[in-house]
Amino acid sequence: MPNGGTHHCGNCFHFKNNICILRNEKIDISHWTTCRNWNSKASTPAGVIFAIVGEVKNRAVSYSNIPYYNGLRVDTVQDGYNDTKVVWTGRDGQKVDFKDTDAYLQFYEGERIKKRRYILGAIAGDIIGSAYEWHNVKTTDFPLFGKRTSFTDDSVLTVATMDSILHQTDFAQSYQNFGKAYPDAGYGGFFFDWIDEDNPTPYNSWGNGSAMRVSPVGWACNTLDEVLDLAERSAEVTHNHPEGIKGAQAAASAIFLARTGKTKAEIKQFVEQTFKYDLNRTLDEIRPDYQFDVSCQGSVPEAIIAFLESTDFESAIRLAISLGGDSDTIACITGGIAEAFYGEIPENIIENSLRVLPAEFIKTIEEFSIQYRRSDH
Repeated sequence: MPNGGTHHCGNCFHFKNNICILRNEKIDISHWTTCRNWNSKASTPAGVIFAIVGEVKNRAVSYSNIPYYNGLRVDTVQDGYNDTKVVWTGRDGQKVDFKDTDAYLQFYEGERIKKRRYILGAIAGDIIGSAYEWHNVKTTDFPLFGKRTSFTDDSVLTVATMDSILHQTDFAQSYQNFGKAYPDAGYGGFFFDWIDEDNPTPYNSWGNGSAMRVSPVGWACNTLDEVLDLAERSAEVTHNHPEGIKGAQAAASAIFLARTGKTKAEIKQFVEQTFKYDLNRTLDEIRPDYQFDVSCQGSVPEAIIAFLESTDFESAIRLAISLGGDSDTIACITGGIAEAFYGEIPENIIENSLRVLPAEFIKTIEEFSIQYRRSDH
């Protein structure tokens, strides 16, 4: 396996110019790195990347596959004849030492289990959809991650909503702070100008920006009335048009109902009766003529329909993106509902989503998830 064996990244179909094109991830040492996609034409990364590390045990040399952590390689340092220390170096250059491979793997397994509880559905939908917003696809057969994969304003403002709820700060203040910190995330023109206002006032928007950032509300509230109230408050700082408020309330309500054990039929009935959205159309009927539409009324119902037709989290994201249009935002809204309903996100989607997020986003996601992830099902 080492030194040029058939399973290393350098021989992988997806390894081009020192980049894993499935993950848009640089591989520094290709002949000491491998993954489960090593020589397949699969379009979706299967799990994590592994570092091939040398070990010394009782003066005998052996090799182990040790998973990367947060997209970064681990390595080993020999300490005498019998001991192998594992070293992980973060993006900031800080090193973390583990006394041996077993200690590292125990840590990694604990982190893996913790990440499975992250509230990440809306953000994962945005990240996967980011590559298709301006390169629409009308099929469910596409790579989930690739060289254009990134996070957009949907993720920035979803994390801002988490931060506002966690610290009980004004939504407008949080959205301005995060918007200024990440000015190139792809905001709409009105919002971009609003970020810099000294005394920000709403601009009567009916756009889907209110719905794309609202998913944390569906997790943080204990009753449906609380959801409706907090969703309105999160929307109205910018999107005070009735359609902008309605879109946020519909998305947040669907998440609350999904995580508290309601069926798809019950969720559909509530949304139809409360918000008067037409959810009786099918995606096959919508898809052929559907075009880019940033309004709540022209994207939130479609996102909910994608969830209703799905069978699991991944299928929900694929269905949402297959509509075309504002792909990242539709997938963001769908992903928030799908995660709440199905309970879990596939591990490969979690790992590849976290890989592109700033450390401060991950910290906020973790804090919010610890406080608000409940066993409601």
